[in-house]
Amino acid sequence: MLLLAVATSCKKTSNVDLTLSTSGKLTYKMLDDAGKGLPNVKVSLFDYINDFGNGTILLDTRYTDQNGLVDFGDLNPKTYMVVPDSPMVNKVKYVPKEFIQVITGKTKDKEVKVSDYSGTYNFAVKNSGNSNFPLKNVGILMIPSNKFSYGPSATLYFNVADFKGVSNDLGQVSFKVPSNKYYTIFLYNTITNASMGTVNNYTIENNATVNMPLYVYY
Repeated sequence: MLLLAVATSCKKTSNVDLTLSTSGKLTYKMLDDAGKGLPNVKVSLFDYINDFGNGTILLDTRYTDQNGLVDFGDLNPKTYMVVPDSPMVNKVKYVPKEFIQVITGKTKDKEVKVSDYSGTYNFAVKNSGNSNFPLKNVGILMIPSNKFSYGPSATLYFNVADFKGVSNDLGQVSFKVPSNKYYTIFLYNTITNASMGTVNNYTIENNATVNMPLYVYY
């Protein structure tokens, strides 16, 4: 009994300090169509203020590493807006932007394929004098609006257009283009390259599909 009492009295009590996390983490990775990371892209993190003005405040700007990853580290739990600066895939610049929620005690690992930030235009080229008459073999260029200044020939824009196509027998042609990016639609004669008309400053929302007639004086 005496030995048991001595052994019991020699036990030590350990004090352990527990610290509860009040923050979360956020990583953001951008990939091309082949699943390869996009390096050296500037990514901005904004505080999203859900008030009457729906304003944002820039909190941080970092660059993706060689694997296309940027780590924003510890953040207060709330919703943030992430805006990469015009990442390029297949020689086309995209304009991704999204809201991401950070949760206490967790890491939000966000991985995105940049070209998914797109919408689809389905054009139908028609004779302006007879809308039931489709026009085939009409060339169409999708030109970023900030690179367009009116000119009479398509040859001025072949090198700056993001997308090129020709209408089929039904007068139809489709393009999957970056969302939230303004385009000028340039129609031209595929034999002479002469302009057949333009439609200025069109943009499309992410994942949207727009069916749009294009009328040509013919």
